[in-house]
Amino acid sequence: METPEFIGNRPALPAIAYRVGRYATFDASMLACLSQSTYTPMTLLRTRDSGDFTIGLLDSWAGVLDILTFYQERFANEAYLRTAIDRRSVFELSRLIGYVPSPGVSATDVLAFTLSDAPGSPDNVVIPAGTRVQSVPGPNQTPQVFETSTAITALIGYNALPAQTSQAWVSAGKDSSTWIQGTANSINVGDVLLFVKATNGVANNAGPAEKHTVVAVNPDSTNGITQLVWDGTLSASFPAGTTAAQLCLYVFRKKAALYGVQAPAPGTFPSSTLTYIAGHPSSPSDDWNYDSYTANSDSLNLDAAYTGLLAAAGTTQWALLTSSKVGDAILRVTSASESNPNRYTLTTKTSRLTFQLGQLPGGGTSASALNAALVDFEKDTRNVTVYIQTTPLKLADLPVIAWSGTYPTQSGMVAPVGGSSLAIGGGQQIAVGQPIGISGRRARVQVLPGAAASFAPAQSSASLTVSDNQVFLIDAYPPTAGSTSGVSLWSVITVSGASGTLRLNDNYVLLVPSDKNDPATSEANDVSTTTVDGDITTLALGNALTRLYDATTVNVNANAVNASNGETVQELLGSGDATNAALTFTLKQSPLTYASSTGANGTQSTLQVWVNNIQWHEVPNLLSSGPTDRVFVTRVNQTGFTVVQFGDGANGARTPTGQMNIRAVYRKGIGSAGMVAAGQLSQPLDRPQGLRTVTNPGAAAGGADPATADDARASAPLPTLTIGRVVSLEDYQNYALNFGGIAKATASWTFFNGTRGVFLTVAGANGATFEPTDTVILNLIDSLHKYGNKYVPLYVASYDPVLFQVGANIKIDDDNYDPTLVLAQAWQNLVAAFAFAQCQLAQNVAASDIVEIVQQTPGVIALQLTALFLSGSPSSTVPAQLCAAGALPPQGAQMLLLDPACQNAIGAWT
Repeated sequence: METPEFIGNRPALPAIAYRVGRYATFDASMLACLSQSTYTPMTLLRTRDSGDFTIGLLDSWAGVLDILTFYQERFANEAYLRTAIDRRSVFELSRLIGYVPSPGVSATDVLAFTLSDAPGSPDNVVIPAGTRVQSVPGPNQTPQVFETSTAITALIGYNALPAQTSQAWVSAGKDSSTWIQGTANSINVGDVLLFVKATNGVANNAGPAEKHTVVAVNPDSTNGITQLVWDGTLSASFPAGTTAAQLCLYVFRKKAALYGVQAPAPGTFPSSTLTYIAGHPSSPSDDWNYDSYTANSDSLNLDAAYTGLLAAAGTTQWALLTSSKVGDAILRVTSASESNPNRYTLTTKTSRLTFQLGQLPGGGTSASALNAALVDFEKDTRNVTVYIQTTPLKLADLPVIAWSGTYPTQSGMVAPVGGSSLAIGGGQQIAVGQPIGISGRRARVQVLPGAAASFAPAQSSASLTVSDNQVFLIDAYPPTAGSTSGVSLWSVITVSGASGTLRLNDNYVLLVPSDKNDPATSEANDVSTTTVDGDITTLALGNALTRLYDATTVNVNANAVNASNGETVQELLGSGDATNAALTFTLKQSPLTYASSTGANGTQSTLQVWVNNIQWHEVPNLLSSGPTDRVFVTRVNQTGFTVVQFGDGANGARTPTGQMNIRAVYRKGIGSAGMVAAGQLSQPLDRPQGLRTVTNPGAAAGGADPATADDARASAPLPTLTIGRVVSLEDYQNYALNFGGIAKATASWTFFNGTRGVFLTVAGANGATFEPTDTVILNLIDSLHKYGNKYVPLYVASYDPVLFQVGANIKIDDDNYDPTLVLAQAWQNLVAAFAFAQCQLAQNVAASDIVEIVQQTPGVIALQLTALFLSGSPSSTVPAQLCAAGALPPQGAQMLLLDPACQNAIGAWT
C-alpha cells in the first residue's frame, strides 16, 4: 500500500518529517486499494459504508497506523543530534563521537579570616585545608559550603594591614608648610618657627638656620597631626629631598628684649646726677651707653629673669635676636644665669645668656665676629626683639597626596587607592601569589559647577539633572569613555544609595574623600610581586582594583586563602565482590563536585575511590584497561546521582571480595548555586581556636551547571573539530567553548610587540565575567599552551557586557487583542531575543532586528522605532549606522544586551 504523503526535509530543520501517512491518508489509501485489480478478491466488495464490518476494520487499522507512524517519527527525530529532544538521546548520540557532557564546574572564591585579638588569644592560627565555611543564603537561594584549598598560618597582625597614607618627612623644596606630630602643641598664629640644618637629627651649631612666622595652624585630630603654614618659603639651604634627620624644627615660646630697654631716658636726670650712673652717655640728649658692659663678651642680659632657658639633656636651646637695623642673629644658648648689671638705674635681676657662634647677620664665623654682632645689637637695645625658650617640634610623616591619576583630587586629600599597585604598612611576609582581601570606603566624585552632567538611575530610562557640587560614590574605576569626546560614564552610587550611571565632562571632575557614613565595600585580589622598603610593602596586584578607594579607610586582610564550592563527604560504598563482572555503586550524595583544571575539558572530578585502602583511579572508559588495572568509570543516572562501575576482569580489574571494603571520598555541590555574592560566606562550620570571623571579600566566580541537552547539542561537535589539539584560530575558539566554565568565546588575530598572536574573549555561564587571575582563566591558558603551540602569544580576556536601549510606538489591533498583553508579549520577545544565551560576542544590533522581532508579535499591526542607542549615550534617536559591538583589542569583545530599564519606552502608538 502506498500513501500520497511526500517526505522531504531541507537541511538545518529543528525537526524532521518522517511519517508516511496519517489517519486520513491511510484510510483513503486502503479504500482505494479495494478497487485496484491487484486485490481481485476485494473487487466484489461494493460498499464503502463505514457501518460495514470490512470498512470498519480498515478504519481501525488506519487509526493504528496513525499512532505507529507518530511514534516512528518521534523515534526518527531522536536519532539525530539536532532534532533529538530527550536528554538521554542527546547524550547517547554525543557519546558516539566521544563527547562527554560537561559535569559542571564548582565556583571558586577567596576567604579572608580574622583572628581574635583578645588578651590571651594566640598570635597565629593554622587554618587547615578543607576548612568549611557556609554562606548566608539570600531569597530563593540555598546555603552553600566552600572549603579552603590549602592550609595557611593566619597572623593577628595580618587581620587589617592599613594602606599607606603617609610617608617619611622629606622636603619638597621651597616649602611653605609642613606637618608635625600631635594636635596640642600650643602653637598659634604669629609664633616664630626656627629651622636649623641638622646631621643625623642633631642641629648644626653653625646652621644654616632661618626663622619664619606662623600664619595658619590646621590640626588633624583624626590622624593626630597638625599642619603649620608660615610666611614665605624655605630657602635653598633646605633643598628638595631634605629629610627629617637633616632638619631640626623649633618654636620660640617667649619674646623678650635686651637689658636696659626699660631704662628711663638719660635726659630725665640732672647732669650732676647722670655722671654717677653706670652706662651714662656723654650727653644727656643721647641714649645710654648700652654696649659698655659686655664689650668683647659672648654674653648679654635680657630685660627680665626668665625660666626654662637651660637646655635639657640631649636638647639645644636657641635664641633669635632681630633688629631692623642690625638684622637677625640665630645663636645657640650654652648657659643661662641670673645677674644684675646695676646699670641705667635698673636694679632688678635679669637672665644672662651665653652664646655659641651661630648664624650672624654679617655671616662671620669667628669669636670676634660674634662679639661684634652682640655689641651691634646692644647699641640698638631699644629696637631689638629676642626670641627665647625653644621647644623642639617633631616632624610628622607627610600625607601621601601626590597622585598620578587622570582626575584632580581635593586639596590635601590623601591619594586614593586604585589601579594595580597598593602600598601597605607591614606585610613583609606576604608571599607572591597569595590572595588578599581589600576593604574600605569608596572615594567620591564631585561635580564641579557648570558641568551640565546627568545621572541615569539603574533600571530606569530617565536621566536626572545633576546639581552643582553634587557628590557620588564611585562604584567602578576607571570610568568608560562616552560617545562624546571628553565625556566619561561613571558607575556611581548616590549618597542615598541609588546606583546608576553618571555622564560627566572630564574637565568638571573632582575626587573627594569618603564620608564616615558611607558603606564599606570589599574585593579580592592576589599578589603578583612585593617590594619591601622598611615598614612599607608595595604589592603589585594580579588584577587592577575594580573601584577607587579612600586610602584612609583601606585595610588589607592577608589571612586569605582560595576556596571552592563543595563539601567533603566520606562514604562507605559497600562490599567488594570478585564474582561480579559488573559491580556498580551509586553515590549517596549529589551532585558530585568537579573542579576547574587544565585538562582537555577543563574539569577534574573530586571523587576518590579506595578498595582495601588502596586507591583506584577513574578512567574515561574501560576499553583500554587491562585485567589487573585498578580503575573505574563513572556515569550520571537519570536522577542526577553518580554511578561508579568497576571492571569485569578483562577490561579493568574486579574488586576483591570483602566486607564494606570499598569507600569513597568526594565533594558535593556544583554549579551556579555556588556563585555567592561578596560577604555571603560568613558562617564557619569549622572554627580553629583563635578564629573570630570569616568572609569572602569578593563574589564567587567560575561556577557552571552541568550541561543540558541544548548545551550538549551545541558542544558535541567541538571535540571532533579540534581532535585534542589547537592549531588554527578556529581551534582556539572551539577549544575554549568546550572548556568547563566557558559559555561563549571568540578568537581573533592580533599583534603583541610586533608578533602575531591570538586574542581570545570568553564569557562565563549565565553571562558571568572573569578576572585575569580567576582559576578558570588560568587553567584555560595553561590547557591551550599544553594542547597548542606555547610559543604563539595568547591573551585571554573577559567579555564586556554592554547594555543598549530601544524605544518604539506600536500600533495594536485593539479590536481583537488586549493592548496591555500585546505590549507585554512584545517586550518578552525582545528580552528573549537579546538574552545572553541567544546573543553572540561582537554581534551587532540593527534597527531591522528590533522591527522584525516586535512585528512577529500577534496583535502588532505596525511600529515606529523611536530609539536605539547604548545605555548612557546622550542620543535617544535611531542611529544611522548599526549599534555595533566594539573592537576586540585591547579589551574583550562586547556583547550587546537589552537594558531592562527601557521597558517603559515600548508603548502603544496613539
